[in-house]
Amino acid sequence: MRDAVIKVFTFILRGTLSVWLRLAYNIKGYNEKVKNLKAPYILVGNHCLNWDPFMSGSYLKYATRFISSDSLFRDKFVAFLLTYLVGAIPKKKAVSDMKTIKLTLKELKKGHVVGVYPEANRTWNGRSIDILYSTAKFVKLMKVPVVNCMMKGGYLSRPRWSVRGRRGVLELHYEILFTAEDVRKKSVDELYTEMNNAIQYNEYDWQRERMQLFKSKTPAEFLENYLYICPQCKEIGRLESRGDLFRCNNCGLEHRLDNYGFFCNEGRSFENPQEWGDWQEQYFKKIAAENDFIFSDSHAVLYKEDEKHKLHIVAEGTLSLYKDRLEFVSPKTSRTFMIGDIFGNTIQLNCLFDFYYNGNFARFRFFPKNRASAFKWNHAVDYIKKLEEKQDE
Repeated sequence: MRDAVIKVFTFILRGTLSVWLRLAYNIKGYNEKVKNLKAPYILVGNHCLNWDPFMSGSYLKYATRFISSDSLFRDKFVAFLLTYLVGAIPKKKAVSDMKTIKLTLKELKKGHVVGVYPEANRTWNGRSIDILYSTAKFVKLMKVPVVNCMMKGGYLSRPRWSVRGRRGVLELHYEILFTAEDVRKKSVDELYTEMNNAIQYNEYDWQRERMQLFKSKTPAEFLENYLYICPQCKEIGRLESRGDLFRCNNCGLEHRLDNYGFFCNEGRSFENPQEWGDWQEQYFKKIAAENDFIFSDSHAVLYKEDEKHKLHIVAEGTLSLYKDRLEFVSPKTSRTFMIGDIFGNTIQLNCLFDFYYNGNFARFRFFPKNRASAFKWNHAVDYIKKLEEKQDE
């Protein structure tokens, strides 16, 4: 019964949502190489937009059951929609999940397509992230063909740091990455290397050759979700966007972002946000090495989860980052989170920082919305965790 409902709902979505997406984002699909491939198989690809599953799945003959972050299932209505109408499979981020494997095997045995994004996260700068090694293990275990859908123009159509789309062109290129025989013969290491290479893509390399216009009246708006260190005065959290202008409120440094995704004013420090982000990453390492206290946000709201997975506000206060821990202080409570014990950390909706600590789920929401960067917290925790792992080796 559930499969029949999903089939009908998928048909409706392809006649409504998929048509709207193709028109809104000017999508071009190139699926000639996979037209005759029979399910079951696994669909992978680079991850740029929240709409990726609906976009990439719409050019395939078969409906696709995508593996999705369990955080999307916390709302009962959304969970119902994803489970019983879309057929999504829940997965805890960065956590081994046997339930996900069993559900995937079940869907593949029914002759369905299962979609998974090996990067596990959407790109913030238009450059692909190295895939999770566990994805190669997952592919090896499934023993079915793998199709790769490369998205080009997706990042500039709606950068992750933005809240608005912009119309340009978005291309979907499909190819068979592995046959079932390839999966059986290749080692996990070989599958990982070849899949990782196939997923690698840099939107700015493509854009320098293409120079495609992506129309927006406010191309720089909310760039402070991603970029949080000024290259001139080195202050953290003093950058602000308005329209096409990105400005430091401390020293006055200005950059203007054009409709091609590049900074265009004289005296600019960087060519594009990706280049700025690369510098920011290196400078953060310097800050982390030289300071015990690194930065803080004074308008942070802490949430906890009850036994029914419903979220409740604990308190509003100040969240501070130190070299080895997060400290949350409010009039009601204080909490310390040792970074080495944080796992599964991720960002939702740009302003939510989620993670697990001692087996419990925690969420921080930052204000003002889309002006206080949640990215900097996730980036900092990722870097410090990796640093601690190297020191323990």
